[in-house]
Amino acid sequence: MTRPEPLHLDPLAPYEDRLLAALAFFRFQRNGASQARHCLSMYLRQGEGRIMQEVRFYARQLGMEAEELIELIYNDSDRASQLLQQVFDPTGGGLMDAED
Repeated sequence: MTRPEPLHLDPLAPYEDRLLAALAFFRFQRNGASQARHCLSMYLRQGEGRIMQEVRFYARQLGMEAEELIELIYNDSDRASQLLQQVFDPTGGGLMDAED
């Protein structure tokens, strides 16, 4: 199985940075990076239904199960993009949202 890559995030905006600091302070004196990981994990768990609904939609179009597609995305996102591109955008105009 592929090991997850470490996350490296740009600094938060001043207000959000202060909110994170306050949350970390009141949660067992965690450091900011640890608290940020917990926040991201909580957000992902709460959004799991919405995220997986989207994964299921695209998986059906590829004739796959959602679990197969999410593992393909995790382990070989370039291949997942190629497969989705073939089905949804054969002209290459862009399937995914633009980066920030």
